[in-house]
Amino acid sequence: MFEEAIVDQNPHWSGDTYIEGVPRKILNKVIDYLDLPHIISIVGVRRAGKSTLIKQVINFLIQTKGIPPKNILFLNLETPQFSRYRTDVTYLERIYEDYLKLASPEGTVFCFLDEVQFFTEWQIFIKSHYEGKKIKFIVTGSNSRLLSSEFITLLSGRTLPLEVFPFSFEEFLTAKGLTVTDTVSLLKERHHVRHLMDEYLHFGGFPEPSFVSEQTTKKEILVMYARNILYQDIAPRFTVKKPLELENLFFYLMSNISSLYSYNKLSKLVGISDKTIKDYLSYFTDAYLLFTVDSFDFSVKQQIKSPKKVYAIDTGMVRASSFSFSENVGHYLENLVFIELKRKGKEIYYYKTANGLEVDFACKEGSSLTEFIQVSREMQTDKTRKRELKALLKAMDETGLPQATIVTYEDEEIIQAEDKTINIIPAYKYFVEETTL
Repeated sequence: MFEEAIVDQNPHWSGDTYIEGVPRKILNKVIDYLDLPHIISIVGVRRAGKSTLIKQVINFLIQTKGIPPKNILFLNLETPQFSRYRTDVTYLERIYEDYLKLASPEGTVFCFLDEVQFFTEWQIFIKSHYEGKKIKFIVTGSNSRLLSSEFITLLSGRTLPLEVFPFSFEEFLTAKGLTVTDTVSLLKERHHVRHLMDEYLHFGGFPEPSFVSEQTTKKEILVMYARNILYQDIAPRFTVKKPLELENLFFYLMSNISSLYSYNKLSKLVGISDKTIKDYLSYFTDAYLLFTVDSFDFSVKQQIKSPKKVYAIDTGMVRASSFSFSENVGHYLENLVFIELKRKGKEIYYYKTANGLEVDFACKEGSSLTEFIQVSREMQTDKTRKRELKALLKAMDETGLPQATIVTYEDEEIIQAEDKTINIIPAYKYFVEETTL
């Protein structure tokens, strides 16, 4: 019944290898998890490279681990061949039975289910086979609920979650043919790296647009991504009755990225009820389009009551989708820092001092704050320098943290103030130095 679709989706059975594209740093984590019995769940925004990552894993299994190609089953569950069967999970079993007849695998089967959320109750199929220990499942999805309630209910304790984001700056450099391995190579290539930092800041890290030279085309692709997620994923998934409202709120927030908002204020500005705005924001987060950050407070109640800050998955998408005619490099840079912190799995807040000064990012581990990061376009003017340092030093006084960081576009300096150290670091170093050098 499904033999043709299965064969079409598994060209590696015929000895073909996949074009791998840019090596993703997260690939090493996936490889580390392959020998464990757990289900690997790979989740992230559409078009971030999840399918390419899977192909890199399949190549590794065949070329490095020596796994027989027919022991590897890849199924893209979003394809039209499966569309009319999506509401009946028993068809997943039928697909798998057809695979067994075709491939006759011996030993462990590596089963890759791409965009698994397109089959309702897919968890039941996976759980029934997981118990037998004969299949290693690697699943991908484009909504964060794959990491939470929908997945955990039946598969609690059996999953290893991984999040995929658009290219990091280091991956972006690799895509552009530049590899930085140490401080010497960074300094040697600093002018090229700075130029690429500017491109990354303005056009983001989605893989496909990174290889497009025409700027107008880059923007068109990114707007298409956003609209497809809004109208093909979010609206039908959550049965949004007024999709135009959803779109208007999305584009408004993209035009005010890195800014504070409250539900009440947004309600008045866009003419949507508080409850609907909360729902829409949760949908954006679920699809990895937009994220909100709370003010740090030891009182959960105060955190909930505080205004939020909003950030986007990608600065290129922000620039392409924004209603604003003026660019705010400082806000783009702040958004990049947020995504980098999120990529590293940090628990992120912003910080308000007792006298109302703001620090852009406060990272928390357990019950303690561990890091302050301020982001500023530049630190040359007296007004900016005074403002940024005053907020950081006050926050450090209140929390006892001895060190903090200011990420700028180009400025670099170390400031010692009594027993405190503030490192001012340019973006092109910040996004490379911590991971490579």
